[in-house]
Amino acid sequence: MSGVYRSPRYPTPPDQVEEFVASMRQGTIIAVPPGGFPQVSVLPFVKTDDEIELHFVQRDSTFVALRDNPRCTFFVSDFLAFTPHDFVDPVDGGRATLHFRAVAFECEARFISVEPADVAGALSRLLAHHEPGASYEPLAVNEFYGARLGLLGTARLTIVATEAKFKVGPAGEPALKRQVAGRLRERSEPGDSRAADVIEEYLLK
Repeated sequence: MSGVYRSPRYPTPPDQVEEFVASMRQGTIIAVPPGGFPQVSVLPFVKTDDEIELHFVQRDSTFVALRDNPRCTFFVSDFLAFTPHDFVDPVDGGRATLHFRAVAFECEARFISVEPADVAGALSRLLAHHEPGASYEPLAVNEFYGARLGLLGTARLTIVATEAKFKVGPAGEPALKRQVAGRLRERSEPGDSRAADVIEEYLLK
């Protein structure tokens, strides 16, 4: 079982990476303060070209770490299912595995701000992305939002490298992937039906 180790057995074209990331509502930022341990936060985001925009609570230890060290990783992932070895081979214990889609963006935070107007702009773009056409009081530095905006910060991460791996079904021929999708539907644990749908969807790409 492995993470975002790039493998020729699981080709992951850039267009599929972009499509996947655009479909996701949240990601995980990992920032490391000088001399400290990695800090982690799960956040909604907007990705535009080579930039990822986020907002934080100013007291969030991850935001504090990012202000001290702008190098970070933004990780977008989707766990699909665990399959036991016998879904693939009755005797080969090495075929037990996880199925997932995962993208790790190595980034530098080249814009960090705690100015309420900057935070309002970031939140406006986030809402426009995730709630297009929704009706709400426009985000602005005013009596309605001002106190909350003053507690937040925002950052824009510039992507400098990308590692991606979509382990969507077992390595092998399409028939083997369909076999695993069928076994997932038979098992019918929570999430298995969706995992089977994703495996079959990628067979058509």
